Amino acid sequence: MAQKMKKMLVRIRTKTMNSPYISKVTIKNYKNFKDVEVNLNHKQVVIGENNVGKSNFIKAIQLILDRSYSDFDRVLDSSFFHDSIEDPEKNGVEIDIQIEIKNFEKNRHLVSQLSDALVSTTPPTLRITYKYYPIRDETNEIVNYNYLIYKGTNESNLFTNEDRNFLNIHVIGALRDVERELNAKKRSPLYKLVQEYGIATEDLEKISTSIHSAAEEILNLDEISDIKKVIQNKFETLTGLQHDNELNLSIYDTEIERLLYTIQLYMGVKNRPVSELSLGLVNILFISMIMLLLRDKTIPRIIKTADFEKYKAKDPLFLINDYYNLSESGSNYLIIEELLDEEELYVFFNKYNNRPHTVTILAIEEPEAHLHPILQRLIYREILHKSETSVIFTTHSPYITSVAPIDSIVYGKYSNNQTKLYSTVGLNIDPNDKTDIERYLDAKRGEIYFGKGVILVEGITEEYMVPQVANLLGTNLDDYGIVVCNIHSTNFKPYVQILQALNIPWCLITDGDCYKNITSTDDNDKEVTKKKYHEIVVETDSIGYRGTELISKTLIDLDICTSDDLEIEEGSDLQSKLLQYNCFVGYYTNEVDTMIKCNTVDLEVFKKVYSELRPGGDTQQLNFDKELDSKNYWKALKKIDDNISKGRFAQRFTSNIKLEMVPQYIQSAVKFIVDSVKDNHE
Repeated sequence: MAQKMKKMLVRIRTKTMNSPYISKVTIKNYKNFKDVEVNLNHKQVVIGENNVGKSNFIKAIQLILDRSYSDFDRVLDSSFFHDSIEDPEKNGVEIDIQIEIKNFEKNRHLVSQLSDALVSTTPPTLRITYKYYPIRDETNEIVNYNYLIYKGTNESNLFTNEDRNFLNIHVIGALRDVERELNAKKRSPLYKLVQEYGIATEDLEKISTSIHSAAEEILNLDEISDIKKVIQNKFETLTGLQHDNELNLSIYDTEIERLLYTIQLYMGVKNRPVSELSLGLVNILFISMIMLLLRDKTIPRIIKTADFEKYKAKDPLFLINDYYNLSESGSNYLIIEELLDEEELYVFFNKYNNRPHTVTILAIEEPEAHLHPILQRLIYREILHKSETSVIFTTHSPYITSVAPIDSIVYGKYSNNQTKLYSTVGLNIDPNDKTDIERYLDAKRGEIYFGKGVILVEGITEEYMVPQVANLLGTNLDDYGIVVCNIHSTNFKPYVQILQALNIPWCLITDGDCYKNITSTDDNDKEVTKKKYHEIVVETDSIGYRGTELISKTLIDLDICTSDDLEIEEGSDLQSKLLQYNCFVGYYTNEVDTMIKCNTVDLEVFKKVYSELRPGGDTQQLNFDKELDSKNYWKALKKIDDNISKGRFAQRFTSNIKLEMVPQYIQSAVKFIVDSVKDNHE
């Protein structure tokens, strides 16, 4: 045992490779989807408004992979065609659904069974196609419709139920009766888990005999015997001359198979049955067991003693003893839990374990059903980041999207009379930025994904100010599903990448951060230019704008425009040029730009708010008022930041603001995003 512990500590552990997954789905003429192609990841979160087709997306995959579907289920009718198609069956329109599978090459059973489905080796890719097509007679007239599911590119290589025994999908629907599923005996996930362990028949027979003997003691009680007699007498009176009508009593079903599916789950100190648990806990219990059913079973958790010796003989050089301990009963070898993910163990059993392993992709519709937000995040953080099973979620929950990896989002959007799907799979985001933005989404509950339009802002002042500006313009952002996302920095690039990939209308608001170019000479009489911030500039100053420089670089890096596109014509400026690319840039900072926009009366609002929030006395107020009256706006802003904080001040100031005080670039940004959302949803 000491040797095993030592090896466990020094061995470099490698996580078993992710399971096979659907890497691409193409759908034509089916339900919401006229013509759509979308790339998927190992873990996929599908979001979108109601009726956008999230469930139909899952059903399209089920037509190919679901073992519970019959031939009848796979034969469609005219109601399954896209609404835009007139008389589809009369005109011979086809429905085509195609899926591609990746990451399967280490599963030798799958490689062997689906060799005809291989369409690429770089990377290895399987393709399976469902086609609902017209059948024509000798005169080319359509006489009927039928379906075909085939592997690869050859329609004669049919994908059958035998293939689904190796690759399939399991769907947990949105409207699910979990309690009934858990108590469904042979269909119960608990019963299926028990079955997987292959408990020896002789062991069950011993237990059955013991239970039967104990039951006999109860049945021999005088009271029970009398109950049996009175029931028998009454029954015989009612049945007359019927034969074979003798009744017997039993307190337990001791038949071996039934003995297994009578095992029930209970919870807590008082052993509460499932029927007494909350819907949320029952959902978690159900999904937990389904995940266990679908886990990779290449590595057995329990090996019977005789089988263990056979494995040792197959590869004497592989020290299988280092991975298993003999059970107390001496009948089985049990896996050392900490070593379950060892790559070399996976390689060994993938080669020598001849038990076919079914690859099942799990689809869960609206997994948030009945779950408290905290539980949503906990269970789906586990599934999204740690589970080996490929999972597809459809959800409305920001609590789930907030813990979803950036590259796992598919966004469904209805546009031009059809649903389009947009994916973040393959999004080339800098790894450090990816870590930062995932942390941001976690904290912000993934709200960026649920906006019909998104305004990106760099600070807390804009976060408070922009919704109120919209109200002053007669537009409530919530009415249009527009979200304001404060990213707390000027690193807009990864956020723009995501919004561009998902085709969500966006704009950004950022400070211009105007600076003076101050030229001097150093000790070697060499001319040196330095940037000086936080001063009001005049026409004769040589100036630049850090904000426009950063945004210009972002747009060029993302190939949204080129440096030539941003060339400034005479009489123009870069701020105006950037408006063409959804970017609204100020001159100084939001606060200073607002102070400059204000007249004498409007500046009284700043003074009023400062007086309400300042921690000091009258002298502190007089000093602030003096800076404002003297147009020393940077010093006034510093007093706000030092004595109150920008965020606290903005929170109160926003309640007192008038439209005339708002810088034009902020007003323009609000008008732009509202118009974009309107155009996008017309």
